[in-house]
Amino acid sequence: MGEATPALGLLGTNGSDRGFREALSDLFVGNGTVYLVSGYFTYQGYLEIRDDIVSFLERSRENELIAVVGPASDQFSPRISRDLWALDEHDQVRLYKRSRGLHAKLYIRDGPEPSCIVGSANITQVAFRYNVELSVELRRERADDPDLQPFFEWTEEILTASTPLRRRDVLGPVLVGSAVRNWSNKARLLSARHVALRVVPVVVLLVVLTAFFGVVIAG
Repeated sequence: MGEATPALGLLGTNGSDRGFREALSDLFVGNGTVYLVSGYFTYQGYLEIRDDIVSFLERSRENELIAVVGPASDQFSPRISRDLWALDEHDQVRLYKRSRGLHAKLYIRDGPEPSCIVGSANITQVAFRYNVELSVELRRERADDPDLQPFFEWTEEILTASTPLRRRDVLGPVLVGSAVRNWSNKARLLSARHVALRVVPVVVLLVVLTAFFGVVIAG
């Protein structure tokens, strides 16, 4: 028999004995409610854990998945919500949006032998396979363990501050508008010089590319 997973461990990406992707999948091995809070949640990342989610929901109608996402075009894929809504035959899935600057990464399950993951990794294929990520996995025997309570309390707080994700929230123009608002709000925190240093090169590149393709098309 292999050694049991330690009650507290570090999760990396490549070269780690236990990676973030493996630990995230293991959240769905047990029963209870799984909470996913991810600043960036991409479709390719979702596909890597989709089978785990499906098995979790099918295993017991008491199992629930609750996710908090950033509803912007660069943060969240509408294909995820559409697929989860299609899978949700027994009201086991609840999706929430946190529109302003969601950058947190917390993944936690209550129920028997609960587990919690907190760290740098989003639910993205890049985080699973490429980025240098570092997270901590905390495993306990009971959901009321004092070590887990701050994480459950924080989760309840962010759920209270969030609103249910609606179908109109994942329409393309709405997602793009949310992304523009996010970046506009971030730009306000920077000096005009910093904004110019970031925006001007992009504008120049767009002008050059537009002119180039205009010549190619005209020719």
